[in-house]
Amino acid sequence: MIEVLDSGYHITVQDSGRFGLSKYGVPSAGSMDYVSACNANSLVGNSNNEAVFEITMMGGSFLFKTDISVAISGAVFEITLNNKSIKNSSRIDIKKGDVLNFGKALRGFRIYLAISGGFKLKSVLNSTSFFENITSESIVKKGDKFILLRKKKQENVNIINSEFIFDNKIEVFRGPEFNLIDENDIKLLNEDYFIVSSNNRMGYFFENGLSVNNFSIITSPVIPGTIQLTPSGKMIALMKDGQVTGGYPRILQMNSNSLSVLSQKKQGDKIKFKLVDLA
Repeated sequence: MIEVLDSGYHITVQDSGRFGLSKYGVPSAGSMDYVSACNANSLVGNSNNEAVFEITMMGGSFLFKTDISVAISGAVFEITLNNKSIKNSSRIDIKKGDVLNFGKALRGFRIYLAISGGFKLKSVLNSTSFFENITSESIVKKGDKFILLRKKKQENVNIINSEFIFDNKIEVFRGPEFNLIDENDIKLLNEDYFIVSSNNRMGYFFENGLSVNNFSIITSPVIPGTIQLTPSGKMIALMKDGQVTGGYPRILQMNSNSLSVLSQKKQGDKIKFKLVDLA
């Protein structure tokens, strides 16, 4: 069993997400940085879909009441095991009574903690990912206890070189309404840096933007990674908990790797879009 001694700034449980339910208005949820979550699971022999703890910005303390192996991957945090510093992006053998503590993020914004064999959770709509109004819990709280499972380890371990998650360039493709913007805005997208003004699991917002406009579209499907253009010219990048439809023009689209890169950015960070063509 694991007991949460400190719930940090914002910790949730996430697997790969819910799929095929957007027609019912259900977002996909799932790990914001899927690459890092998969690496954490791979380090302890779990499947990519095994639930992990997603730890955002700072904090989180876990008491282990049994011997177990765990792995951490993603942002670089201050991390201690029984008050002794340990390495990021590593597998750790835990002993009964050990306390794993996460301090502040030193590089990046989100880190993932995977437990060998996973832990017992209730699946809702084919996923254990926390999401308010769908699952009974939306965040991990102090005092929460998680029962460990002993699932068979995967034989093939695939660790991805994830250094790219710290890049400030984000690859994007043309969205369905890309043709609405003019050459000046295309130039801005190719040349300007955009500053993150605020962010959460629903979306990322940027301080600077494109031209003020009166574009409008019929409410249309959107997915994680869709970048919408508001009438003020500001852009919104939809993330894993974002809505499934929207009425703002969908000018750009990110892929899974780009979502991982953006999810590691915090308020004040600068990013630059790299417009690429679909082969």
